[in-house]
Amino acid sequence: MGSLAGLLKKKGYEVAGSDQEMYEPMKSVLVGLKIPVFAPDKVFHMKRWKPDVVVVGNAVGRGNPELEYVISNRLIYRSMSDILREEFIEQKKAIVIAGTHGKTTTTALVAWILETAELDPSIFVGGFMRNINSTFKLRKGKYIVLEGDEYDTAFFDKGPKFWHYRPFIGLVNNIELDHVDIYKDLDAIKFAFGRFINLIPKNGLIVVSRENKNAYNLALNKAKSPIKSFGVKNGDYTAHDIHMDDKYIYFKCFYNGHKLSDMRTALIGKYNISNILGAIAIARFIKIPIPKIKKAIETFEGVKRRQEIIGEKNGITVIDDYAHHPTAVRETLNAVRKSFHLKHPKGRLVCVFEPGSASSKRRVFEKQYVESFKHADLVYLYKPFKAQSLQKRETFNGKYVSQMLHKKGVLASNFDNINKMLFHMKRQFRAGDIVVIMSCRGFDNLYKLIWSIL
Repeated sequence: MGSLAGLLKKKGYEVAGSDQEMYEPMKSVLVGLKIPVFAPDKVFHMKRWKPDVVVVGNAVGRGNPELEYVISNRLIYRSMSDILREEFIEQKKAIVIAGTHGKTTTTALVAWILETAELDPSIFVGGFMRNINSTFKLRKGKYIVLEGDEYDTAFFDKGPKFWHYRPFIGLVNNIELDHVDIYKDLDAIKFAFGRFINLIPKNGLIVVSRENKNAYNLALNKAKSPIKSFGVKNGDYTAHDIHMDDKYIYFKCFYNGHKLSDMRTALIGKYNISNILGAIAIARFIKIPIPKIKKAIETFEGVKRRQEIIGEKNGITVIDDYAHHPTAVRETLNAVRKSFHLKHPKGRLVCVFEPGSASSKRRVFEKQYVESFKHADLVYLYKPFKAQSLQKRETFNGKYVSQMLHKKGVLASNFDNINKMLFHMKRQFRAGDIVVIMSCRGFDNLYKLIWSIL
């Protein structure tokens, strides 16, 4: 919603918003754009602002005082996806990046490749892109690069957002069970992605991971457009001779068995090599020369809160990350361990996790989380965020997960008070430790609190 507000402001509209709370870095972005945000939600804001159109976010449901005022007074209201399509997408060719995880980084990378190739793209992404210092960009080029969210659209439209985005090119990194509050099972998620794939025209392209069976098989069954696949080991686009130093990962990019170029990236992890391969497939389809693709990959600085290194203090490195799905947690921990082992071969990997998403704060993934967290040496689990509406039997049980981790030889602790957790951390942390904070929300600025006790 913040990125849409920025796009609308850049287009010349007068924009204001309201929310229960705001998180960084979007909070500072909106302040910089002089877009007022009122909190908490109150009818007074609507009466004072008198909007011509009210854009209703998918987190807003019946009972919200502002929404009830809008409905009762017959004000015009629309979904974010509708406004995005009508105001920004329909005049351009949309490149839509989708998948259960990895889509924010991949969207930002594709956008940066187009930017480096001077194609002047418009951009809409769910994270703060370091290369352009924003989450969005409104430009005159014929392409718009968007992050395609599979979550529902609005209280009056329960279909996923990416059905509205009219993809000319689509990419699907992976398909796994997630968002269990709106998808009853994996088949329901496959249906959503299948329809997204089916929206791509015959003269467009679907780019899909060859190493994720759910995504690849769905593309084979549903696509009317050409298909290009990617994967570190399998696919049309693959990576060979992967090695790393303390700054870069190096690999050779191949297309159908033929070498395209040597590549290097400052991103970490096997999954990011896969993300890069998918981005290369899109770039080549729109005929961007390999030298420009290579330059963009080498200069790509990533997205805030995706393996973001906050800094090092007293020999302890602090990293802030958005991972919340069990697969993302596992892959991120593995990537961080491999990347920092060169600098701190005897350092411990510490994971601090807050269940903040609708899926992570439920018990549905507890066993998978145990398997993911065991890749750390020390684990801190915090209480699920705003889980009051859930019954105890369906709520993430940090005590149980901690006990299971202990049985696997991993030191784990469960906390429901942030000060007690910080007190424990101050006694446990030591030089050489790599601390990875994982939360899909602000986690009460925990990285600043940890930094203050080091």
